[in-house]
Amino acid sequence: MESRVQSVAAIVLAAGRSSRMESETHKLLLPLGGRPLVSYAVAAACASSADPVVVVLGYRAAEIQAALPAGRYEVCFNPEFASGMASSLRAGISIVSRHTPPVIGALIMLADQPLVSADLINHLLQSARSTPGSIIASVYAGTRSTPVYFPAHLFDEVSHISGDEGARSVIANHPELLRLAQAEDAMLGLDVDQSSEYKQLLAIWDRYPHDQM
Repeated sequence: MESRVQSVAAIVLAAGRSSRMESETHKLLLPLGGRPLVSYAVAAACASSADPVVVVLGYRAAEIQAALPAGRYEVCFNPEFASGMASSLRAGISIVSRHTPPVIGALIMLADQPLVSADLINHLLQSARSTPGSIIASVYAGTRSTPVYFPAHLFDEVSHISGDEGARSVIANHPELLRLAQAEDAMLGLDVDQSSEYKQLLAIWDRYPHDQM
């Protein structure tokens, strides 16, 4: 009998206010390689083996949704986006928790990390399927960041956090479960919060392949 691949969800967080970007244009709508910045993380998730893929929208949701690429994702609206990232995590977890077949966990992604490729995501998913009860965090040249995988048995705990902490407390509560997925290139984890980071991204963009983003 052919064995079924264990399902791991990807939750792409795209609900924030972009408050640190010194621009009237929402950071996720900034142009990058002829496409909106938000399109890369979503396309990478859809090109990976993650299933399902959920995109959580909030602030300026209609504009962000219009900028999304075609793909096999489900859009979820978080009406409490102003309260912080934790509310978007809850919204995404509530969707993937009801998935059939049940998922073994979820990979939390940020929509403002356009250099996170499908290959990088699949590496994390492979680690998750090998140790499904672990927390698996990405590390870029020694700095821990996202995407982060949380196993299903921690969904309830993740759903009870609040504010803008992004589940750091859940990781701190379970150090024995933490596994690190190393990437030597620090730029792969670049998230665009400020104008200086967007300029940095534009300067290095052509160094990276974009066929899986």
